[in-house]
Amino acid sequence: MAKKSQKTPPKTFVFRKHSNIGSADAIEDKKFLSESFIDNGEMEILSTCDHPQCILLGRTGSGKTALLERLSDTKEKVIKIAPEGLALTYISNSDVLGFFMATGVNMDLFYRLLWRHVFAVEIIREHYHIVNEQTRDSFLAKIKDRIFGNKSRQDAIQYLLKWGESFWKESEYRVKEITTKLEEELGVAVGGEIKTAVGGIKLNAESAKRLSEEEKAEIVHRGQAIVDRVQMKTLSEIISLLESDLLDDKQKKYYITIDRLDENWVNDDLRYQLIKALLDTVRDFNSKIENVKIIVAIREDLLDRVFRYTRSADYQEEKYKSLYLNLTWKEDELEELLNKRVEQLVREQYTKRVVTLRDLLPSLVGKEDPVKYILERTMLRPRDAIMFFNECIKLAEAKPKITQAMVYQAESIYSENRLRALADEWSSDYQNIIELGFLLKRFSSHFRISEIREQIHSGMLDFLIEKHREDFIQNVVEEKFNNGDIDGFIQEMFKILYKVGVIGVKPESYSSVLWSYQGHKLLNSEINKDAIIHIHPAFWRILGIQPA
Repeated sequence: MAKKSQKTPPKTFVFRKHSNIGSADAIEDKKFLSESFIDNGEMEILSTCDHPQCILLGRTGSGKTALLERLSDTKEKVIKIAPEGLALTYISNSDVLGFFMATGVNMDLFYRLLWRHVFAVEIIREHYHIVNEQTRDSFLAKIKDRIFGNKSRQDAIQYLLKWGESFWKESEYRVKEITTKLEEELGVAVGGEIKTAVGGIKLNAESAKRLSEEEKAEIVHRGQAIVDRVQMKTLSEIISLLESDLLDDKQKKYYITIDRLDENWVNDDLRYQLIKALLDTVRDFNSKIENVKIIVAIREDLLDRVFRYTRSADYQEEKYKSLYLNLTWKEDELEELLNKRVEQLVREQYTKRVVTLRDLLPSLVGKEDPVKYILERTMLRPRDAIMFFNECIKLAEAKPKITQAMVYQAESIYSENRLRALADEWSSDYQNIIELGFLLKRFSSHFRISEIREQIHSGMLDFLIEKHREDFIQNVVEEKFNNGDIDGFIQEMFKILYKVGVIGVKPESYSSVLWSYQGHKLLNSEINKDAIIHIHPAFWRILGIQPA
C-alpha cells in the first residue's frame, strides 16, 4: 500500500460539476485509458504470440475491454471482430437450419467452419489491403502466380477463388453467403421420399416436432452427412497456406480481438454453441500460425454457462485452462490506478502539480484508512473502485476535498448500484438474486450458520409469499421449504451467494475468509455448521448490515 500523503490540494482546485475519473465502459473511457493505463504484466502476455494465453478471463469490470483497447492502440495489425457485426442472427432465423437442429443434427463442425473462414479472410484482407474489387483481383492473381503448380495447395487455391469474390466485403456478407450454401445443400437432403413421407412439410423447427422418431433418425442421418462434409480439410490447408506461403514475414504480427460476447448478439442456446466452436477454433488457429494471435475476452460466468450447456462426452476443460489469462487486481495496484486518474483529472483542470488520491480524501473514515475503506467495498476490480470514487466526486461539487460524510453518503448510493449491477451480471442464471440477498437484511456482518437458522426459515416464508420470477432460486426455495429441509436450503443459498460474491466463507477458525472473486471455488464441505459467513462490505449499506 502506498504511503500516506496529506498535502493540501492546490488552492485553485475544486471538483467541478460532472467531474469524474472515468467511465464504467472502457469503450467510453478513452480519455483516461490512454493516459492512465495500468499494466500488471498482461500486455506482454497478450502481445506475444509464443504465450498460449489467449482467453482473457475475468468478471464484469475487471479490465478485459481496457486491455484489448490498449492492444489496439499500441499494435499496428489489430483486427477487431464484433459478434453483432457477423450477421449470426441469420443462422438463428434460418428455418432450414432450425429444422435440422430441432431433429438433432450437430452443427458444431459448421460453426467452426464459419469462424475459420472469418479469421482466414480477415487476415488475408488485412495483409493484402483488400478494400475493393481491384485489390481483390490483384491478390487472387498474385496468389495463382506465386504458388502455381503446387499440388498440395490446389484445394486451398480453389477455395480462395470460390469465395474470393466476397473478400472485400464485410464479414456479415460472407457469413450469410456460407450459411445460404449450407441451407441449399441441406434442402436437397430432404428432397424426394423424405419430404413426401412427411406430407410435404415446411422446413422449420415447429414442423420437426411433428416428425416420428423414424423420420427424425433418417433426416439426422442425411443432414449430419451434409454438415460433416463441410470443407474443414480445405480450411486446414488455408491455415497451412497462411503459415507457409502468405504470412512468411514472421516479424509482422497480426492480432484478432473478439469482445462483448456477453451481449445479446444471438439467442442464448445458439450463442453458447457458437462460443464453444469459437474457443475450439482459436485454440487450433493460434497453435498453427506463429505470427497470428486471436484473443477472446469473456466473463467467467458466461464461460461457465458455455461449458455447462455444450458439454459433450469427450469434454475436458483442462484442454482450455492453459489458454486462460485470469485478470486479478491487488489493493496497491488499484490505488495506483486511482492515483493516475486523479492526477490526470486535476492536471487537466488546474495544475501540473502531482495530486494523489489521498490528497483529496479525509485522513480517516471512521477509524480506517480512507483508501482501504473504499477498496474493501470493491471486489478488487477497477470498475468498482472508479464508480465508488465517482460517487464521492459528485457529492464534493465546488469543494476542494472529499469529507468523511461524503464517503458515507457515496457508499449508500454505490452499495445499491453494486447490488443492481450484480443482478444484471448474473441474470441469466439467477433472476431473483437481489431477493435472495435480501434474506440477509439487517444481519451481522459475519455470523455462524448455526446462529441464523430460524431467521432464514422466516425469510423463506416471506420469499414465497411474494411473487417472484421463476428461476433456479425460486424452485430451490419452494422445494426445500415444502420438504422442511432448511439446512439443505441454507447450503444452496450460501453456495449461490458465495458464487456471485455477496458473501465470503471462513470454513474453520484458523483459515482465512474465502471469496469467489479471488479464484477459490467453494466445496460443499466448507459450508458446515461451524463455518463463519462474511457479508461483503460492498453490500452492507443496501442490506442494512451491522458491523460486528
